[in-house]
Amino acid sequence: MRLWRLVILALGGLRRTPLRVGLTVLGVTVGSGALVSMVAFALGIQRMAEAPFEMLGLLNNIEVSPGEGDDDGARTLDDAAIDELAALPGVAAAYPNIRAAGVKLLNGEKSASATAVGVATHVPMLGEVEDLLLAGHFFDSGERPEALLSVVLLRDLGFESPQQAVGAVLKLEANGLSPTDAETFAYERRDFAITVIGVYGMPRMVPGFGHGGVLVPVGLMKEIPGIRASSAMARLRSGKSAVGAGYEKAIVRVEHFADLLPLEERIRAMGFETRTLLERLDNMRTFFVFMDAALAAVGTVALVVAALGVVNTLLMSVLERYQEIGIYKAVGASDGDLVVLFLAEAGIVGLLGGLGGLLLGWAVAWGLGTAVNIYARSHGVTRHFDIFSFPLWLLVATVVFSVVVSVVAGVYPARRAARLDPIRALRRD
Repeated sequence: MRLWRLVILALGGLRRTPLRVGLTVLGVTVGSGALVSMVAFALGIQRMAEAPFEMLGLLNNIEVSPGEGDDDGARTLDDAAIDELAALPGVAAAYPNIRAAGVKLLNGEKSASATAVGVATHVPMLGEVEDLLLAGHFFDSGERPEALLSVVLLRDLGFESPQQAVGAVLKLEANGLSPTDAETFAYERRDFAITVIGVYGMPRMVPGFGHGGVLVPVGLMKEIPGIRASSAMARLRSGKSAVGAGYEKAIVRVEHFADLLPLEERIRAMGFETRTLLERLDNMRTFFVFMDAALAAVGTVALVVAALGVVNTLLMSVLERYQEIGIYKAVGASDGDLVVLFLAEAGIVGLLGGLGGLLLGWAVAWGLGTAVNIYARSHGVTRHFDIFSFPLWLLVATVVFSVVVSVVAGVYPARRAARLDPIRALRRD
C-alpha cells in the first residue's frame, strides 16, 4: 500500500468520529505540552546558571594556590612564580587573584562597605563584558588609581545614576595585618584616592563580582594592607619567614579551552594546587541531569495517560468498523495492511498532538516567563529572565516521542482489527 493512499485512508477513518478523535488529540497535546514545557524549564534554568561563566570567559581560567613542592616544601605563589606561570605555552595571562572584604568607600559624607577585587588591566576584556557596563569604560593597560563600581553601591554613596558616578574621586580606606621583619604582624591602615571610570551590573552568581563590589587594578590591590596575612601565617606555621609571603591565589587564563586540562596538570606538576570552574559546573550539571529526568518523568506520565485515550479511541473505531474491515479483507487486504492502517491512524493522532503540545508548551512558557519578569520588575530587578529554553532537538524529540507513544498505544487495537474473521465481520450489522 502506497504511503499517500495509507494517509488518505487513515484520515478518512479518523474523520468518522471527529469529536472523539479531537478529544484524544487534545489529551496527547496536554501530555506532550507538559513534557516539553517541563524539560524546557529545566534547560532554561541550567542555561541561566551557566551563561555568566561562559560570557565572562571564566571557564578558561585556572585558579592556582600554593602547594607542596618536591624540593623545598611549600611552593610560594609570589610574583616570580606568577611570571613563571605566565610563560607557559598556551597561557594568555597570569595574575594574582586578590580581594579584600570590608574596605570602606567614602564620597564626602556618604560611605559604603565593599569588597575590593583586583583586576589585571593588561588582560584583554571580553566583548560580552561591555554589555555589563552601565556607564563609563573598562580599564586600559595602565595601573592608575581607578575603579569600577557595582551599581548597588551608588545609592549609599549618594549618586542618583551611573553616569553621575563616572569621574567622581572617592576615598578608599583599608586596614589589615601586615608581616614585619621581626616575624610579627603590625596593624596597618592606608587610604587611597580612586577615580570612578565606570559602573557595572554584574551577575550575582559569579563569585567575587556580585553584590557590593569595587574593581581596582591589581597593582593598587597589592598595596592594600592584609592581603598577604593568611599566606604569611601559613609560612610561620611551617617554620619559614613571613617576610617572603606570597599570594593566596592566582588566576591563569588559557588561550584555548582545549588546553585547560593539560595546563592544569602541568601547573600541578610545578608544585601548585589548582581548581577550575569545570569541577563546580560538573556538580551543577549532575544536579540538572536529575532535575531534567524528574521533570521529564512527570511529563511522560501525562503523555502515557493520554496514550490510554488513543487505545480507547482505536478500540471503539475497530468495533464500529467491523464491516469496513471485512470489506478490506474481502478485496485482498492482508493482516499486515490492517495493522499498518490502524497504526497510521494512531501515528496521525500522535503527530497532531505533538505539534499541538509544542504550541501549548510555548504558550505556557510565554505566560510564565512574562509573569516572572513582571514580578521581578515590580521588585526593582531590571534584568530579563529567560527561564525556558527550546532547543531544536527538544522540539523534534517531543513530536517524535508523541508519535511513538501513540503508535505503541495503537498496537493492540491494530492487532485486534487484523485478527477479525472477514465473514463474521461482513455479517455483523
